[in-house]
Amino acid sequence: MRRILKYSVIGFLVLLLVLLVVIGTSLFRTKAPVTVGTIEYGIRYKNNLELDLYFPTRKVFEASPVLFYIHGGAWVGGTKAAINFNRIHGAINTLRERGYTIIAPNYSVAGNNKTVFPECILDVYEAIEWTKKNAAVRGLDTTNLGLLGESAGAHIAMMIAFPDTILQPAKYRKTEFNYVIDVYGPNDLTDLYHGRAAERIDASIGKVLGIIGSDFSIKKYVIGFDPLKDSVRVGELLSRFSPINFVGQKKIPVLILHGNKDQIVPVQQSVILKRKLDALAISNEMHLLDNVDHNFKNASRLQQDSIQLWISEFVLRRYRKKLLV
Repeated sequence: MRRILKYSVIGFLVLLLVLLVVIGTSLFRTKAPVTVGTIEYGIRYKNNLELDLYFPTRKVFEASPVLFYIHGGAWVGGTKAAINFNRIHGAINTLRERGYTIIAPNYSVAGNNKTVFPECILDVYEAIEWTKKNAAVRGLDTTNLGLLGESAGAHIAMMIAFPDTILQPAKYRKTEFNYVIDVYGPNDLTDLYHGRAAERIDASIGKVLGIIGSDFSIKKYVIGFDPLKDSVRVGELLSRFSPINFVGQKKIPVLILHGNKDQIVPVQQSVILKRKLDALAISNEMHLLDNVDHNFKNASRLQQDSIQLWISEFVLRRYRKKLLV
């Protein structure tokens, strides 16, 4: 038994080492943001939550505009460090070269018997408040703030950008954003809950948890209680935290990126969002990528390059002040 345990531990350490080497190689090969310029990382902004600041690699503005990057992870995991090995760090590097500061916060994720909503949203609000309070000493321009989220992070970004003050504590009400970038984010949790996406997420996570004999239900885990026991409460929660229900309360420009073969978040959610934005004459831009799955899986090199350009140009077009140089 000890021999089996010993070899299991050795095997795990070998796999971990290989993973670290692969990630490290990927970071330097792809010029990830963490390898370039000045960074402040691990700054505590709330309780045990931290954020990282990626400062401009070239001074363009007297005060640097800010883009908040909100990571994905199905509300059950993920990390702010994903900015360094995800699908959009080419755009992040371009924006830093054009004088932008990128701020990546961690936020609360789901736990047993406790819904993740609204805590994950309020956490990002707190990161924004921290930024406003510390803007002067770090040379940040709080009149030029933008939000970019991936997957669950895009949901959080939209929940901050779309609603009026009804869902916001008083101290957050004065923050204005120039734009929000929705990267394959779920905007209708009711549709997501009743569709096949939850089953696919369960299956994906279950492949890992099944190894140790655990089962997993994202519905129960994220909602924080057994949804079969209180359908009314479930309906109210899903409606309250579905960004699609608040479109039009603020007319903020939106960029939408989504693969048309997404197996986690149905692309139809983005299509419906655009229709609603169009109907309300809210400035928006949507790019659907052919034969591309969630996380931009199977994207071609041309599609990958286009993604970087769409994001960086969308952000740069919405700067509200003149260049310093």
